[in-house]
Amino acid sequence: MEHIERKLLDVLEEAIRLEREAADRYRHAKELSSLGEIKEMFERLAQEEEVHEQILKERYAQIKKRLGLKIMKDDG
Repeated sequence: MEHIERKLLDVLEEAIRLEREAADRYRHAKELSSLGEIKEMFERLAQEEEVHEQILKERYAQIKKRLGLKIMKDDG
């Protein structure tokens, strides 16, 4: 079971990175747009990605704690 959870940590690390990159991409698109409604849409999308990232970080921390691994500052 521990082996599976360690693999899950790898998956979660990648997912966290992808959520962060998506939020950055949406914020960049927001800055490129001149239309208020489009800016708002991209900001909402970025915020949703940040929520996803936070959920993933919480799960990541739970698994690390269960495995008895030290949780680093950037982990959660």
